[in-house]
Parts: sequence; C-alpha cells; structure tokens
Amino acid sequence: MGRGRLLVLDAGSSSLKAVAFDEAGQVLAEASADYPTASPGLGAAEQDCDDWWRAARGAVQCVASVLGAAFAPEAIALTGSMQNFVVVGPDGRPDGPAVLYSDARLTAARAHVLRARLPGDFEREVGNRLDPAMSIFRAMDLADAAPARLAAARALLFGAKDVLIHRMTGRAVIDPTTASLSGFFSLARRRWDPDIVAASRLPAAILPEVVPADARVGPLLPESAAELGLPAGLPVYGGAGDGGAATWGAEADGHGTPYVYLGTTGWVAATMSLAQAAPPRDCHTLAAPVGEDVIVVAPFLNAGSTVAWVADLTGRPIDDLVAAGAALDSTPPALLFLPYLIGERSPFEDRTVRGGFLGLGKEHGADALAYAVLEGIAHAVRHNLSTLPIVPKRMTVIGGTRQPLLMQLIADVTNIPVVETPLTRSGTARGVYRLVAPALGFTDGAGETSPAYCRRSERAARAERRYRTYLAVSRVARDLAETFSEGQPGA
Repeated sequence: MGRGRLLVLDAGSSSLKAVAFDEAGQVLAEASADYPTASPGLGAAEQDCDDWWRAARGAVQCVASVLGAAFAPEAIALTGSMQNFVVVGPDGRPDGPAVLYSDARLTAARAHVLRARLPGDFEREVGNRLDPAMSIFRAMDLADAAPARLAAARALLFGAKDVLIHRMTGRAVIDPTTASLSGFFSLARRRWDPDIVAASRLPAAILPEVVPADARVGPLLPESAAELGLPAGLPVYGGAGDGGAATWGAEADGHGTPYVYLGTTGWVAATMSLAQAAPPRDCHTLAAPVGEDVIVVAPFLNAGSTVAWVADLTGRPIDDLVAAGAALDSTPPALLFLPYLIGERSPFEDRTVRGGFLGLGKEHGADALAYAVLEGIAHAVRHNLSTLPIVPKRMTVIGGTRQPLLMQLIADVTNIPVVETPLTRSGTARGVYRLVAPALGFTDGAGETSPAYCRRSERAARAERRYRTYLAVSRVARDLAETFSEGQPGA
C-alpha cells in the first residue's frame, strides 16, 4: 500500500467525506460522516457549522485508523457545497447556523426589491441572472433586519469548505468558483466588484479573500490540528466549491466535453471560454477554479432524491427497486415521470411547479415507478443539456446516483455517448486532488475512460417521442403550478 500524501475533505449537502490519496492519485482510504439539515420554519434549510467540524473530525480519524502508519499527509485540500451563508461573529466563530442554498425563505419578490439597489449592469457583471439564493441578497436582507449582527460580524463565508478552512487556519478565503454565485463577484475580472459591494451597503472588509483553488491558504493551527489528530502546521490548500471540483473530477476541464453530476440533486456542466459562454444565461456561469475559463452549469433540483422518494414510498431498498426497474427494460412501461418534487432551478426557475406520473394505472407497480423515475432523470439531463452552447461528442457521468440502467437511459434520451472514468468513483474529492497535485509535485491522476453507453438504435424513435411529450407536459405542469402552490414557501 502507498502512503496517504494528500487528505481531501469534501463537505457535501448531507455528509462530509475524508479521502486519502497517494502521490499518484490513487484512493487509499475514505470515510464519511453525516449531519442533519434543520427546517425551523416553512422553506427553511439550515445546518450547524459545528456539525460540519464534528463530521470532519470523525471522518479524518476513521481514515487515520484504517491506514495506520501509512497515513502521512503532506497537505489538506477541501471542497464542498456552495451558496451557503454563514456569519462569522466577533469571536471568530459562526454566530448562527449556515443557511443553505436550498433555503427558500428569501422570496423572489424580496430579491427583486433588493436588486433595485444594485447597479443596472448587475447581471452582466456577475455573469448570472438574479437568483434569490445569491449570498448578496441574504446579506442585504440581514443588514435590513438585524444591522447590529452584521455590524459585529468579522466575516461572511459562502461555502461549507470555507467555514472549515476558517477554523483550520483563521483565514476567511473563497475560491473563484464559489464566489461566482455570491452576487458580489465580477466574472470577467475575477474579483469582488467594488461598485456592487458599495451599492449593497455592506462593508467590503467582511468579504472573504478570493484565492485560486491551488493556493496554499495557511498552516493548520495547533488547536484544530489536535482536534483532527493531524500535525500542526500542515499546509492547507483552499480547493474549490463542488461545481469546480466536480468538473476537474470528471476530467471536463477541457473544452467540448460536458459532464453530468447525479447526487441528491444534479447538474449538467461544461468548461468553455467566457466569450463562448456569453453570460448571463438562463443557467449558471461559474469562474473556473484556476485559469481564465468559465464553467456553464445547469443545476436541477431533483435527481437521486426522486429515487429515494420512490424507495420510501414503496418501502423497497433503493438497490432492489432499481434492479426491479431494470428488469422491465426489454419492454419499458409507457409511464412518464416529471421529477419536479421540490420545484425546479434549471432549465427554468420555478419553485412552485410540481412533478407527477402521467399514464399511471393500477397495473403499474414499484418496478414501473422506478423505471419511470430513472427515465425522468434522463429527460431532465437532456433538457438541461439543451441550454449549453456546445455540441458534445461525449458526456461523463459522476456522482452517487449512477446505475447502469440510468447511464443507458441517459444515452438513449440524449443520443450522446456516456462514459465513466476512474475519477467518477470519488467525484469532487478527485477533482480537488487534480487541482492541487501540480503545486505538490504529484501526478495529475487522470484516468482512462470506460467503454461508452450509446443510444440503442431500436429505442431512438421512442426516446424522441417521449422527450417531446416530457417537454409538453412540463409546460402544462408549470401552467398549473399555482393550483398546487398553496402552503409552499414563497407562494
């Protein structure tokens, strides 16, 4: 066994993973620890920052126990969820829970009121259209509601990994990818926009320092080192938000090769020049974690969560349910599924639209529901892929919600060859390894792609017909959204 040279911490939406890599990019050990999401009010989604830290401690200690003497990290690097909102109080610790990107308490109407205070070219400068989840609107809303709290703040942090970095090093930093969705960041100039910051009426000093993903952001402080069971002074690298790290993990950092991430939620993304992206678009445009490119990302809210929902509904384990659905593939059911269980974010922003099954009959069992849900995810992938300004030759799929049937259905629906690489097994953590490996003198860690899943010719006509139906029914669902919106946040 090799020696664990780089320790990557990946603070995801529901758990933190610690992954130890050797200097060739091979995974030697990994461990994860979960944390809960609280919903103290309608539309609320919060996590305790101390839970992130406890998860980091547990996962790191587990990796260390597995590797024993072979655990000898030369550095730590991080990734994690983006569009969180954390206020660091005067004592240097978060003064409340992290408000997550999925928190819907700040409505679109309120965001538009706050937007009126910002420069007229706001969307063009930040490279993204107005999104109530942007940190700038949460910060401005807090300044109106609790000015004393904001006045006492030492810093604002917008990424889960940045909260961990702050505790590890005492520095408030952010990578360009995470900064891209804050609403303060100039996409073309790759820095905080002074006019936007001034118009927001927030002190510039509380914004974190923007640093590239491969930057060394400090040594590990003694107190944090003791809690993690690591040597004090260990170099800490800033890493990237999950959108950037996943792009490098999918080996999609070159032009022309998009990828799909399928976790609880999902996204379709591709790397390109800023000129080709021509933002703002109906989807997100992120600064690449290093270099000058951008990543165009079409995020959708319902991916693996829909499979988990059917599993809960039917009382079947997910693996058994998917296997039952796969058994129907030779004669697939006509049942059609719209995956908008909690609204949608892309290719259209509509938090009130809801999903459902079309063509449901008493002859349909759990296996048919499972098949329809997987096909619905594939339709969502194609719908989002249509927003990207590229003509892809192949597509990589990464994330935890990858099943052979789903990979095949994505190929059938999109008519694009779908591949996996060894990097898909560790996803975002692998991406962070690739980002910081050059700075450490390690090898890139890129892997060979697997044989592709290609569209089955006998399914071509069916795939096109059903996708057209999916689009038509989605439009109807949006038209009817108001009917089903009673009691929903932001309605």
